[in-house]
Amino acid sequence: MKKQIALAAGLAVLSTGALASKARLQALGEDTYGSMFLDDSRNVLLNPAHLNVHKDMVMLELGSNAATGTYNSTALGNIESDQDALGASRAEGGYFKAAGNMVYGIYFGEESNTANSIRTAAMTTGAVHESNVTTLMLAGDAGVQWGVKLSYHDFKDDSNDQESSASRATIGLNSGDFETFLQVGLSNTASNVTDLSAAGLSSTQDVSFEGKGSYQLGVTYNMGDMDYMLEYRGITAEDEQGEELTANYTRVGVAKTYKLNERATLWTSAWYKMDVLENDFTIGGTGEVTNTYLPVSIALEVNVKEWLTLRGSVTGEVYGVTEDDNGDETTRAMKTQVATGASLIFGDMTIDAAFGTDDKYVDNTTIDGSQTDSMMSRVSMTYKF
Repeated sequence: MKKQIALAAGLAVLSTGALASKARLQALGEDTYGSMFLDDSRNVLLNPAHLNVHKDMVMLELGSNAATGTYNSTALGNIESDQDALGASRAEGGYFKAAGNMVYGIYFGEESNTANSIRTAAMTTGAVHESNVTTLMLAGDAGVQWGVKLSYHDFKDDSNDQESSASRATIGLNSGDFETFLQVGLSNTASNVTDLSAAGLSSTQDVSFEGKGSYQLGVTYNMGDMDYMLEYRGITAEDEQGEELTANYTRVGVAKTYKLNERATLWTSAWYKMDVLENDFTIGGTGEVTNTYLPVSIALEVNVKEWLTLRGSVTGEVYGVTEDDNGDETTRAMKTQVATGASLIFGDMTIDAAFGTDDKYVDNTTIDGSQTDSMMSRVSMTYKF
């Protein structure tokens, strides 16, 4: 009887303490900014209404202060997703606290890889990325769970003639089996006086980027162990010469949860995705690129011990084609990823780690002697109180 009580207590700790962090999401094949069907505390960044559930906690993501955002016109790079590469972990963290029937939160370092990669396309080597982003959140329950989020930053470096500012607002709702969120870009600008001789332009020239509007809409409907999902994103930006970049992403997905036993859970998901990017920027313009693809993921999480949880996933594309503005099609090659990770649980504190070297949009997932220094490529800490 004592053994059964101890086991039940251990499972209760695991069920609440292990649901957190980029490391967990990435090991399960999900985007590091939250999942539309997996329960995780980072979902508060995707849909702030989840703050009603994930509260009274501190989340810390270990890493460097370097902003990411590499632009790749063919693969769409990080424009395709806000996913961080496993080897490019970024420091960030926050605090979420319930006060009466409200929950508030503050989070630091939520830079957008999408915004940064578009800035790279517009400004090339002179790109000024987002820095010191502060995010404020508030949530409550009025029969329907709701949440709002505001992210902003304002950066200026007179000595190097650099400026950057951005703000985004998100509203989310959760009601029974239905949840939705809408994020709107309120402002997004950057400028820099830089040496552009390598790009064939004058040795010194003002380069700038201005977001002309962006939004992200997501909807999830749950039916038992099935989740049905829809997401749409639209982005428009302009460079110094008034040339535009437009991006439209459509995703339709389905996921199923299998409770294998009291310790193991399996998730399967499949998405239809179509991404259309038209880049007419003066410096980094690449014309129109369309990606149409169908990724399928299988993810497993097992509570091995009261203090240890292991997880892993495999993601592959059963179909994937890239078409350029000449109508030429190329199969999206090397799109299989295997990711693994683990959690160590110390009472109310959880340490998560992801093992690997690449994200699912990079063509190399081999672990060899040259990559062993990045095996524990992401570490996160969560404390619930």
